[in-house]
Amino acid sequence: MNKSDLFSPSQTNTGLYIQLHANGFSTADIVRVQDAYLLCCLMFNGRYRKTGRPFICHAVGAASSVVHFDRDVTNVLAGMFHAAYDSGEFPDGKSSKRTAAHKAWLVQHLGAEVEELVASVSAMVLDTGDPERLAAGDILEKDEVPLFVALAHEIDDLADGGLAFAPKYGKSVATRVTACAELARRLGREELASVFESYGEAYKELDWTEQLRKPSEQGFRIAPNLRTYIKLRRAELRGQRVMINR
Repeated sequence: MNKSDLFSPSQTNTGLYIQLHANGFSTADIVRVQDAYLLCCLMFNGRYRKTGRPFICHAVGAASSVVHFDRDVTNVLAGMFHAAYDSGEFPDGKSSKRTAAHKAWLVQHLGAEVEELVASVSAMVLDTGDPERLAAGDILEKDEVPLFVALAHEIDDLADGGLAFAPKYGKSVATRVTACAELARRLGREELASVFESYGEAYKELDWTEQLRKPSEQGFRIAPNLRTYIKLRRAELRGQRVMINR
C-alpha cells in the first residue's frame, strides 16, 4: 500500500479555500465557492452523518475531493451540494426533492450549469451493490461527469474511516472499492482509481472498529425543525433506525 495515496480531504471551509488556491483556482472561483459555502451551511444546518460528523464537513470534504482530482469549479460546487436533493433543507422548509421551486432556488444562487450537475449527481445512485453493477455495464457519455463527482465524493466517506465505524454498505466495502476503482479508470481518472485501491488496503486494518459501532449509527440525522422532526419520528415508528435531537 502506498501511504502517499491516502489523500485526506479538507473538512473546513478555510482549508478548502487554501486547497483551491494551491491548485491554481482563480480568486473569482474561490469567492464563488465561499459564497456557496455560506448557502451550504444554511441548507445542512443541524444535520449529521451516520458517524456523528457534521454534514457540512462532508459537503466540504466532497468538494475538496473533487478539487484534488479536477480543476473545474462547476464540478467542485456540485460536489459540495451533491446531497441538496437528498438531505438538504430548502428555505421553504419542505422536503429536499427537486421541485420547481427548489430547482429555481439553486439556479438563482449557483447557476443553471451547477444545478443541472447537482441533479445528475443526485440521480447517480450509488447504494449497496450499485458500483459493482455499473462496473459490469457501459458508461454513457452523459453520465461521465456526474459519475466522476459521485466517485470523488466517495473518497470523503472513506477518508475518516466512516464506512468502518458506520458501515452503511454492510460488509461490501472491499467489492465496492474495487468497483469504484474500475469505474474511475474507465473515466480516465487513474489517480482517483489509485486512491480507491489504497483505501481498500487501509480498510483491511480497521476490523477493530467493530467494537465501536452502535445500532444508532446505522443511520440518523438531527432534526433542525418541527417538520423534519415529525418526518423522522414517523420513520422511527416504522422501525427505521434514526436519532432525534430532543
